[in-house]
Parts: sequence; C-alpha cells; structure tokens
Amino acid sequence: MQVEQCLKKAYRSIFDNDFEGAIHWFEQALSEGPDHADIHYRLSITCARSDRLEKAIHHARLAATLEPAHKEYKSHYDRLQSKELTVMAKKQLEQSHSQARRGRLAESAVHLLERAVHLDPLSVIAQLWLAIAYGELQQYALALQAVQEASQLPQDEAITKQLLTLEQRFKSKIKQSSS
Repeated sequence: MQVEQCLKKAYRSIFDNDFEGAIHWFEQALSEGPDHADIHYRLSITCARSDRLEKAIHHARLAATLEPAHKEYKSHYDRLQSKELTVMAKKQLEQSHSQARRGRLAESAVHLLERAVHLDPLSVIAQLWLAIAYGELQQYALALQAVQEASQLPQDEAITKQLLTLEQRFKSKIKQSSS
C-alpha cells in the first residue's frame, strides 16, 4: 500500500476518533517510508494524545533527528521530554519514606523539574510540581516563585485553586520563618 493511502486512512481514523486505528495507519505509512520525519511527527502527536508517552517520545525524537532544522519537531520533542520528566519527578515526590530519603527524592525531583521547565516553559504542571518539590525541601521563597510563575500560565480552575492554596501555604511558611 502506498504512503499516501495509509496517511488518508490515518487521517480518516483521527476524524472518526479512532486513534488506535490512526496509529496503525501511520505505522503502515512508515513501513513504506521510514525516513519521513513528518509521519513520525504526526504519529508522535497521535501517540501522545493516546497516553502512549514512550512511543510518542520515540517518534518525536526520530522526527527531530531526521529534520533537525524543523523547529516544530524539536519543540514537540522538548514538550514530550518535559512531560516525561514531570511524571518521573511526581512519582518521586509521591513516595513516602524516611525523612532523609524523602529529602534526597525531593532534591532529585527538583533537578528533573527544573529541566522539565527549561524544556517546556509553558508547562503549568511542571511549574506546579516544581513548587511542591521546593516546598518539600523547605525552600519556600523558590516554591513561591514557582507558584507565581505557574500562575502566569494558562490553566484550568482546578490548577488555579491548587496554586492559590500553595501560594498561601508558602507565604505563611515564609512569614513564620521570618518572625
């Protein structure tokens, strides 16, 4: 089957909200022409929408590698890496262990989240978790700064409430430590 036919079927599957079908047809198109950066990119987007992050990252990396001058491919790859780092950091922060181990995990999470924010400065979720990680380390001024930066980004109502709660908590902690 030709690449164009596979792509038409992939787009039709997307139109029908059949993302698994779309993934199948993008993969078929790649079997015909594995060096098509744009197909890797579109497959990556479809995988990301289907919560198949690892596969999405793989194809985003291929698209960015095949066409390194294409800024959209690089930006997409960076956003996916940011999401992956945020997920890893979140898992570390949610682990409950001894206080010493918890501190090391929070430090590790901060490093991951700082990198995530660097890769995708518009990720309110990465900023939110960075604030939480700084809070775990009792670095309340940095936590408050992360909350304020996240507050400048587009967000839904639930995130807005979380940010307000965190802002109040960190301001209170800063006030307590200065008195």
